[in-house]
Amino acid sequence: MKAYTKTNKGLKQRKHAVLARALQCVFLTLSVTAYAQAQQAGSEPAKPEKKEGASAPTEAGTPNDKAPLTRNIEAAILPTVVIKDTAATAPYVAKNTTTATKTDTPIIEIPQSISVITRRELDARGVQFFTEALRYVPGVVVDTFGFNGQGFEYLGMRGFNVQTTANFRDNLNQAATGIFFGAFITDPYALERIDVLRGPSSVMFGRGDAGGIVNRVTKLPTAAPIREVELQYGSFGRKRVAADFGLSNDDGTLMFRLVTSALDTGTQVSFPNTNGASAEIKRFYIAPSLTWRPSEKTSITLFGDILNNRAGAGAFYPAAPTGDSFGSFSNTPTNAVQGDPGFSRYSTNQASFSYKLEHHFNQTWTIRQNFRYQSQSGNFRDLTAIGYLPDDTSGILQRSALSTTEKIDQTVLDTHLQGRLSTGPVNHTVLVGIDWNRMNSTALKFVGDAPSLNVFNPAYFQPVATPTSLDTDAKQRLDQVGFYVQDQIKYQKWVLTLSGRHDRISNNTIATITALDPSPIPFQNKDSAYTGRAGLTYLFSNGISPYASYSQSFLPQAGLADGAPFNPTRASQYEVGIKYQPVGSRNLFTVALFDLTKTNVLTPNPNVSSFANQFIQVGEIRSRGAELEARAEIYRGLNFIGAFTYNDVKILDGSDGTVGKMPIRVPNTTTSGWLDYNLGALNIDWLRGFGIGGGVRYVGRVFNDEENTSTTRSFTLFDAMLRYDLGPWRFSIVANNLFNQKYYSATGGGNFFRGTERTVYGTLKLQF
Repeated sequence: MKAYTKTNKGLKQRKHAVLARALQCVFLTLSVTAYAQAQQAGSEPAKPEKKEGASAPTEAGTPNDKAPLTRNIEAAILPTVVIKDTAATAPYVAKNTTTATKTDTPIIEIPQSISVITRRELDARGVQFFTEALRYVPGVVVDTFGFNGQGFEYLGMRGFNVQTTANFRDNLNQAATGIFFGAFITDPYALERIDVLRGPSSVMFGRGDAGGIVNRVTKLPTAAPIREVELQYGSFGRKRVAADFGLSNDDGTLMFRLVTSALDTGTQVSFPNTNGASAEIKRFYIAPSLTWRPSEKTSITLFGDILNNRAGAGAFYPAAPTGDSFGSFSNTPTNAVQGDPGFSRYSTNQASFSYKLEHHFNQTWTIRQNFRYQSQSGNFRDLTAIGYLPDDTSGILQRSALSTTEKIDQTVLDTHLQGRLSTGPVNHTVLVGIDWNRMNSTALKFVGDAPSLNVFNPAYFQPVATPTSLDTDAKQRLDQVGFYVQDQIKYQKWVLTLSGRHDRISNNTIATITALDPSPIPFQNKDSAYTGRAGLTYLFSNGISPYASYSQSFLPQAGLADGAPFNPTRASQYEVGIKYQPVGSRNLFTVALFDLTKTNVLTPNPNVSSFANQFIQVGEIRSRGAELEARAEIYRGLNFIGAFTYNDVKILDGSDGTVGKMPIRVPNTTTSGWLDYNLGALNIDWLRGFGIGGGVRYVGRVFNDEENTSTTRSFTLFDAMLRYDLGPWRFSIVANNLFNQKYYSATGGGNFFRGTERTVYGTLKLQF
């Protein structure tokens, strides 16, 4: 435990005692209220990695969000700040994280695979969209549906699609999707770091899929001043401006930060025969935050954000017709875009308010509460493919129009009590908590007629009437409440992590689907689940840490089988590995082997007789594999990131013809490497200030159908970076897919999904 002192004369001790008692009442009142209402929550925000060139990091890699008060050795509390790194030398490697355990724990003591993407790495690689940040992480596959400019964050982890379940922000669940197309969007400029925890993780976070979670850590106030402005121009007419400002009072008890960005760009989704029309993106983001430290034991952080997103048509490229009597799609892509630039739109407005409360009673006990309310409203309209007419070879694609209006409201609250205590020679970090998560979603879907499209000679800006025929009217309310306990037991060089959790979840949905029944269809389901984790780590004095663990997850499912709700999917994983962090270095090397099984998977019913029994719950999927990762400063000024994944995923039980096959869109091999070299380390005068970087990414072939008869081939892409620092100025150029490799991420549903084309961005940054 870090110590503090009591000598700041500007603070009144009596007032602090009263305030502390009041805050304790707030903690307990909100917790009891949440439990009584019976809903879910997330967790404590992971403390951010140091903000490059501005924030002052702690030894654990978290920003300095506390006052520069003198410290008293006897008392408890808020961590001391150690300022070490400048923008040019900030580390690629974080040492600690709160994502896996909700306690500030060294990564080498966590018995599970976790990767941390620091702010330094995000800036060096020029990350512009969230999924780009995960391109060099093992066990993760991004952009599984190719380029997407609308904001959908498609990703898979350890062989499972986790788009709708892996989305976390500051250790609190963030809805990744509503009923149809609603989805909270992340601006990577708003983040201090990203933590990727692989494998089942329900024991800390409640419902979730087998692959793991991705925790986005927000930039928050620091005691160090922050003054940063960015201007950017690049491919497809990209124009972006961003700013990050932070300040504090003299004693550091009050701190403020403001992060904002604006984007206006075209995209690679261009429409043939239109003289250059393309799908565009316009976004605006702003996020103020305020931290108040009324005493050395108590901190309160209030923060919120607003993000407005306007985007064009989705990147759906129809396949050519076969000309058969069924009007089938072939395996040949076309250059036509399914939507229309005059009609297709995706528009969302999202906002959130959050707070973090932390109070240290003494050296032993600390209570934390984290809260977020967020909402999003959106409108989506596009054209969808119906198919080709029988025997058609001319390429006349029949289309329909759809339009949705959606709203998502989510409230998440997490309260936990942490104790650090000893029983003889054994040290314990005990955690007891309760969390609550409620999500309300509404959606209206309308359909209508649309003009056909000649995929060989497309005509755009055709008149399309706004759909007015109501197809679906749905309302959904999800409630989850979870109680969890954990003990991190340390004896000499052994670390035993034991965690357990119980969740109760209810789903109340009512939908009117006019194509099936004009009357509302109610659906109610209640589930409960116990999940656990057990892990053992041994810490050798040379930095090597072998570990073994067992972890579980569960995920409720919507739908009925002959009138009875489906059971939640369950997943369990055995993992062994070695982490190596040489003493006194910034390097981290990890190797992990895992065996993961997911049960209760829905599969198509071979004896389907009605809409009510389309699926049966007999599916089982097994994912086995190996992951290697290196994050290291090879020698002064040269940073390296390397990742390799081998993933053997098989369907063990399912529909006829799928047993023994791989699930769709899952590569069995991926590998990547990134180098970043500060040329100033050569001590050559004319090279001072220059830096270069480059990377390579390989993604293996994937299957497009459950029978594994259709494949999308593998691809290899190269990235590059050049920068120059001169005083407070930095100019950088980043190129992704440097050689403009043409590739597809996948095919399906009669569409091809093109990968991201070459993009080149120039960024001018001023830090003053």
